Amino acid sequence: MAFLRSVEIIVGPKGGSGFIVKDLKIAFNIEKTNGVDCNESKIRIYNMSLEMSNKVSVSGNHITLRAGYKDESIAAIFFGDVLKGHRYRDGTEIVTELTVFDGRSAVMTAPVSISYAKGTDAKTVASYFLDAIGLPYKGLENIPGGAYDHGYTYIGMAGDGLREVLNRYGLSYTIQNEMVFILKEGESADETGLKLTPKTGLLSTPQAVSDKTGEDDEEIDAANRWKFTTMLFPELLPGAACSVGSDTLNGEVIIEKAVFSGDNWLDDFKIDIEAVVA
Repeated sequence: MAFLRSVEIIVGPKGGSGFIVKDLKIAFNIEKTNGVDCNESKIRIYNMSLEMSNKVSVSGNHITLRAGYKDESIAAIFFGDVLKGHRYRDGTEIVTELTVFDGRSAVMTAPVSISYAKGTDAKTVASYFLDAIGLPYKGLENIPGGAYDHGYTYIGMAGDGLREVLNRYGLSYTIQNEMVFILKEGESADETGLKLTPKTGLLSTPQAVSDKTGEDDEEIDAANRWKFTTMLFPELLPGAACSVGSDTLNGEVIIEKAVFSGDNWLDDFKIDIEAVVA
């Protein structure tokens, strides 16, 4: 179980035909948070030909990163658009490093100009912004049925407009694997169904995260915020809920940050997670 690590990337124009890069050493570091900033991935491909390096490094290329174990399963763990790529020597190896952002092209290429009449409800406005962004979404039902009594006018980027509407109701949004999740504080956006224990993929003992900012700070450890490390589970995304069973923490948590890392040669796959008790 969990042997023979595999990493591959599918590269090409979004919506067009692409090509697969595999059978080379590929390392990744993906930082995913529940904030509005697009998640960033650094992908390093070793000893690729100059021709292929130039092809994958094209800004705007769409990337699907797949990873897993050949004797279990291999799944997509990141989708995004290449911002930049560069090629450099690291000792005896030639590395092509890609900087990739999840949902960046959708958010950055969605300028809008709208005007709604008095009495327009917030869901209508939010739906317009979501359609302009052009990604699938989940959680629209979290927006209450309030209306704009004086109408609503907006000129700018759709992502900023959506944030403005959601802030009105104490909500926020995040983009995870090219899907927009509308988040309500203290509630999960998705249920993974996972029960993480030392026997089912929990790699470290959960530790409480301290709120202390200095030696003289009297604040004690934040009892509801935890850090721990797991094996590679693609569904462990910010906003998602999972259960943890350990000597220090037992119960359901909501993930706020997940850093996926590893490669298919030396470093095993892992996810470093920060979560709050649900």
